[in-house]
Amino acid sequence: MNSNFAVQAQATGKLMLCPCCGGQIALGIKACACGARFVGGPLDETPIKMRRFGPAMTAALLLLLAIGLTALLTKWLTGLALVPAWYALRALRLEKGDPAGYGGRRIAATTLVLALAGSAGMAAYGISYIPRALENYSIRRVAATEAAMHHIAAILEDYKAATHSYPKNTADLKKVLGEAMPADYWDKAIRYQSSAEALADSRLRNDDPHVLGNATIQYSNFELRSAGADGIEGTDDDIIMRDGVFFTNAEIKKLTSVRTSSDR
Repeated sequence: MNSNFAVQAQATGKLMLCPCCGGQIALGIKACACGARFVGGPLDETPIKMRRFGPAMTAALLLLLAIGLTALLTKWLTGLALVPAWYALRALRLEKGDPAGYGGRRIAATTLVLALAGSAGMAAYGISYIPRALENYSIRRVAATEAAMHHIAAILEDYKAATHSYPKNTADLKKVLGEAMPADYWDKAIRYQSSAEALADSRLRNDDPHVLGNATIQYSNFELRSAGADGIEGTDDDIIMRDGVFFTNAEIKKLTSVRTSSDR
């Protein structure tokens, strides 16, 4: 490097490398001794710090995911909104601690508010839905028991069509079913009961129309009963089928009372 450049370098106190010859020259000069001329100053070596929006965007995306899963699957997944709420709170703390390094404060704040509000709202809705959910659960249990009774009733009707009578008792019905009595939803055997009436045999003795043959017993009605959830027969939650029709225990008591009064 010639003396002029050396003097300039000494005056400024800062040196840089010539991109052409690699020699040290004073910072800010217009040309190097090798003949290279400069059209601009050297790049600033101060590191550039980029603001990160990742934490805030992650919180927003997680909130959208929680909303999507709740809408597609079940409302009971609303607790997932607490996950993006935690990420949003973390993003706010990062931005507060290092404003130059982290951004997205508005996004994070909005996500936090929406996540907390959504969680609170859906939690309130879920709590209010509990009674209905319990009722629906009870309906499903009753429906399962009624389906089992319909299955038995179909077999009983086929048996009556062939024999003109329902089975006498549970033991006979088991023989017809070829298995143990089906259970209700609560794993208790469904109780079977038939009612009989004495009927004249169609056969006539000595072909005399005034002389009847031996009376026979025909079981023309049946009842299937489940004790219900409490396991106690005679209570309001009993599930009762008579001759293919379902009745409540209160209706059965009323029918019995009417029949008793008419018999008198």
